[in-house]
Amino acid sequence: MALRPVLRACAVTTLAAALTATTAFPAAASPIVPPSAPDPARGAVGQPVASEVKGEEQQTIAVDGIDPEALQSAEHGATPSATPTIEPSAAPTAEATDEPSAEPTAEATDEPGAASESGQPTPQAAATRAATVSLASVVSLTSAVKAAPGKGQSAEPEQDVVPVPEGIAAKATAETDAQTAPEARELAGTALPAEDTEQVAALTAPAETIDFIVAGVTWEVQDADRVTEVSVRVREDGTWTDWSSLEIHDGDERPGADRTGTEPLVSTGADAVQARVSTVSGEVPKGLQVDIINPGVADTDGKLNPAPAGAPAGEEPTADQATAAAASTASSSTAEFVPAMHQQRGLITGTAAAQTVATSADALKPAIVTRAQWGANESVVQDYGRPASQLKAMYIHHTAGSNNYTQAGAYAQIRGIFSYHAVSLQWGDIGYQFLVDKFGTIYQGRRGSLDAPVMGAQAGGFNTDTIGVSAMGNYDVTAAPAAMVKAIERVLAWQAYRYDVNPTGSTRLTQSGKGTARWSSGTTVTVPTILGHKVTNFTACPGRYLDAQIPTIRRNVDTLVDRAVRNNGGTTQAPGRPSLPSNPYTLDSDGVVATGRWNAVSGADGYQIMYRAVPHGGGSITSQPWTAGKTGTDRSTTLSNNAGETAQYAVRAVTNGVPGAQRYLGQHTAPLDWTGSDVYTSGATAVTTSGGTNGRGIRTNGKGSVVRVEGAGQARHLGLAFYVPSNGTADFAVYQDNDRYVGTIRVRSSGSSYCALDLPGGANVRLVSQDNTPVTLSRMVLTHAGQSQTRASTAKCQTPFADNAPGSRYYSAVDWMFTAGISGGYTSDNTFRKDRPISRGESVAFIHRYVKPNHTPKSTLPFRDVPTSHTFYRPISWAKDARVAGGYSNGTFGTTRNVTRGEFASFLYRAARPRFSPPRTKAFSDVAISNSHHEAIAWMKKSGLSTGYADRTFKPDRSISRGEVAAIMHRYHQSR
Repeated sequence: MALRPVLRACAVTTLAAALTATTAFPAAASPIVPPSAPDPARGAVGQPVASEVKGEEQQTIAVDGIDPEALQSAEHGATPSATPTIEPSAAPTAEATDEPSAEPTAEATDEPGAASESGQPTPQAAATRAATVSLASVVSLTSAVKAAPGKGQSAEPEQDVVPVPEGIAAKATAETDAQTAPEARELAGTALPAEDTEQVAALTAPAETIDFIVAGVTWEVQDADRVTEVSVRVREDGTWTDWSSLEIHDGDERPGADRTGTEPLVSTGADAVQARVSTVSGEVPKGLQVDIINPGVADTDGKLNPAPAGAPAGEEPTADQATAAAASTASSSTAEFVPAMHQQRGLITGTAAAQTVATSADALKPAIVTRAQWGANESVVQDYGRPASQLKAMYIHHTAGSNNYTQAGAYAQIRGIFSYHAVSLQWGDIGYQFLVDKFGTIYQGRRGSLDAPVMGAQAGGFNTDTIGVSAMGNYDVTAAPAAMVKAIERVLAWQAYRYDVNPTGSTRLTQSGKGTARWSSGTTVTVPTILGHKVTNFTACPGRYLDAQIPTIRRNVDTLVDRAVRNNGGTTQAPGRPSLPSNPYTLDSDGVVATGRWNAVSGADGYQIMYRAVPHGGGSITSQPWTAGKTGTDRSTTLSNNAGETAQYAVRAVTNGVPGAQRYLGQHTAPLDWTGSDVYTSGATAVTTSGGTNGRGIRTNGKGSVVRVEGAGQARHLGLAFYVPSNGTADFAVYQDNDRYVGTIRVRSSGSSYCALDLPGGANVRLVSQDNTPVTLSRMVLTHAGQSQTRASTAKCQTPFADNAPGSRYYSAVDWMFTAGISGGYTSDNTFRKDRPISRGESVAFIHRYVKPNHTPKSTLPFRDVPTSHTFYRPISWAKDARVAGGYSNGTFGTTRNVTRGEFASFLYRAARPRFSPPRTKAFSDVAISNSHHEAIAWMKKSGLSTGYADRTFKPDRSISRGEVAAIMHRYHQSR
């Protein structure tokens, strides 16, 4: 089969045609609310919230290929029951064979592969295809595809086209779009994509399920491009509906989602389902399943009064507040905001309330049923995208579900769509910003849409700076009721007036990502500011009857906006972007709480904190969307994260409810929770300690105690706060990926200390105590790249060198020099200076500190240029007495002269005193046997301390650098 993507309906194209006014509604989906139902609880802004949702259920049906029961029942041409059976003794007739090698008979002309002698479909077959495809025809094609070639059977069966209702086909091309929407005439030149070669990959048997309202088909996102057609039918009141082709999403609706699928099929109540899926290759997509949702019922469904018209947007419930019976109105002049990571899937949900601001921009705001009223489960929400500071275009959609729902059933349908979008498709929330039912009731869709044009998932590829209003029902088969159309106009007028959109104008949108859009990513097109979904995307949405009403909708919206402008004046323009002072983001002394600061913006009446965050182990923070937080009037705020959470913060000005562009403030990570599932200990004890994270800490039991933290792949800096008892010391060797040494955190003074260490990156961090002193660890911070401020280590901590970054050349060797006490580097700037040539005095001092000889200098000076006050007096005295290094003929040692590679080889060789017999051949081409350093250089090569240069030379007369000395000494240490 071949199916042009443009012919895919917005959600369902034929379901409503199969439903009648007498369709039975399951009790679970159509509750009877007793007259004595209690008054609903009041929300934070005084509006009623939904009562407890009861009977909510979800079911998934794994799909793996073609079910033989589906083939059997279909081949016999019977309407399958919910539990089809195959009689063991049944002998298939010639007309209904199910054997792969069966030879088709002349009578089997209804097969999609059947053709006349000319190679074209016969008139009879063509007539069959013009109507709804029967299950038998799909099965026949499947059998032909799967069968081995045989007599009278083509090895590559002819492909057929999935039929689409004539009305949709007539409206689905870009040319027709241009005729019905003259403002979009430039879109008419867009050619339809070439037909895909489709093959049925999966066909389920009819399956009884829980009672449900919403069904959809999902699969793993990596197979998004393989799926070409998905159809579903359901059983309602004992009768099977026609097959309904569902719109397919390509996985671009939410970055990071690992599943995608179809738009949902919305019913008034069903109890069985059957699905078929076609792919380019005929292979089953990974993770293919049918998702069934019963959104349950609430006593308040259809009974709550919408939030009053003209009222400013108020506080929306959070994950923790969604089920609260009452909450106080949040209005504060202090912009203190604490973000929280949602415990499921580790994505963010806002926890602070926005300040309620009265604004003339809401003069046209209609009465709206809020999320709290229709029963949104805020605990599954994953806020997506930074709210736009402008609105360019407004899409009109339809849900393409049943048109026979009741006022109570509308609430349940929205909950079902919400659950499918938010959880099954992993969009994090419902895709539309607003929905309107056939009774003219308006519902808030995506969270935050009452306050700002938050990004949705309603127009794949064009979700930026746009919103979507979805009409509940299928308006490809019937006209939208007048009450619904008027409600759509009221929503669009409110948004157009609020964000200064010309309802009859046009705008330019740039496609981002693939989605279901007609163009490639990065293409900019001109479209009407009010448009149907089909203008920019391969879909029949919002249905031919509603699409035909859009020109009238534009004119009516324009009239409403003009009247508001005459009565109230124009809407407020977005304020400017805040500038920052010299200290825009600082951490407190404990490194836990940050303070953000910004300068005043002219004309602003408030400031809103924006944030995005990831929990410990949650991946890259830059891949997360920005979320709007609390609005206040102050120009500073305290910013505190959950344990282990890394968050970035920004601020934007707000004027009369209209936000401006945001300004980035900074980023910081909160200390880990010692009781978290990612923290493991060995030879250590959990303790209660003041100053610890949540009052908890870890106490080591001596040398060898281990603390390991998983999920550290994004960490680039380790900060450690701990307490060392009197006269104790603390050394912690730090590893990543279990055995990769990173460095050592060292404290040489008792009391409280905070030390830090850079990390190269790895799956985990492991600390191993190097001392017998029991040490209490109070806080551990694993900060991500981009940290705005890192707490400086106190004077008690000996920190590694600032110029020896993890992963850099000689890193391990130079770090070992520090931890072994061989080199403290340059104290003025805490550097080692790996590339600097080392002096004779420094090189002897390094070897002396490593050997740690029991040597007392003689009373006479070793060399006349080395007085007793000299920094290297003791090492040079030892070097002379041990015959490790001699001086020059003029009686000097030349402490500041650069030491050569050959000289250092001899220094180390004489100090090591190995048992070694020098070879009688050259170790390197440029080191003659007669060279005074030949024996030492040959030993270094034999011992693997130096392999020389790529040209097989050693270059004995070249000055040796401090980094090279560190590397040679480290190799020697490891070889012992």
